[in-house]
Amino acid sequence: MRDRIRPPKDLEDVLDKLKEDKVFDTKQKGMMFAAAVGYSLHRDNVDSTEIDTVGEAIKMEYFEKPDDVGFIDALAVTTRNDLGVVSDERQPERVELFERYALLGLKEMKRACYDEKPEYPLYGILKLIDQLDRPEKGDLPGLDGLI
Repeated sequence: MRDRIRPPKDLEDVLDKLKEDKVFDTKQKGMMFAAAVGYSLHRDNVDSTEIDTVGEAIKMEYFEKPDDVGFIDALAVTTRNDLGVVSDERQPERVELFERYALLGLKEMKRACYDEKPEYPLYGILKLIDQLDRPEKGDLPGLDGLI
């Protein structure tokens, strides 16, 4: 059983900056959001994603709230299409998938919050949320000609 979640070393500073800029209260919350972004935008790439070096590990106890555990489990179930992934023996697999999704999401958050240089990092997060909220193919189907 894994007792820690490890952010990617090369993006750990993004988590620190987002915490300093008061976008997230904790690195744990930043990781949870990053995993959601990674899943939403890059779920097809998760199995080919590798974390080269890991940063300072975060104790699993910070991820043991029911919402956090349920989210991490749901990511694994939808990725593997297998309810068996929630067994105790496969806990390391669930944590690794979460870490990979967080890596993919942190790359997007770095781009949106710092590389694109919005006035405030929070504006980058809001822009990213707006991007996630849009349907992939533009307008919702069936709305052609209504506006």
